[in-house]
Amino acid sequence: MAEPPRGHRLLPHTADVMVEAWGPDLAACCEEAVAALAAVHLDVARAVVAGRRDAHLPPAPPDRLVLAALDEAIFLLDTADGVPVAAEVRPAADGGLDVTFQLADPATVEPTGAVPKAVSSEVELDEGADGVRCRVVVDV
Repeated sequence: MAEPPRGHRLLPHTADVMVEAWGPDLAACCEEAVAALAAVHLDVARAVVAGRRDAHLPPAPPDRLVLAALDEAIFLLDTADGVPVAAEVRPAADGGLDVTFQLADPATVEPTGAVPKAVSSEVELDEGADGVRCRVVVDV
């Protein structure tokens, strides 16, 4: 059986942006959600990764883990020397997630829209035989 596809897209939402991401498991869905968050405001085609930042997300329901990953990416936008453009997500031994954010040199990404300010606390998450899919509203 083939692994379910993974990806993300941005959908219009009243004055905000809706991010939809999917993957074969929760970790892949989170990776795609972080990439989609970057796509809200950046063209990362020429991004040069200049650093990494690790984070541990403690055990929580799957929808809260997606939210925590996106919240951490927005936090890094405000505090890190680089711009989070991607993430590597792994299940942690305690039931949470270990995330390594890839930070691009700001000079290598092109702004295309408003910088995300927050993520809605409401995350739609569907887990099924074909993988995990999430939708969340991003406040820009």
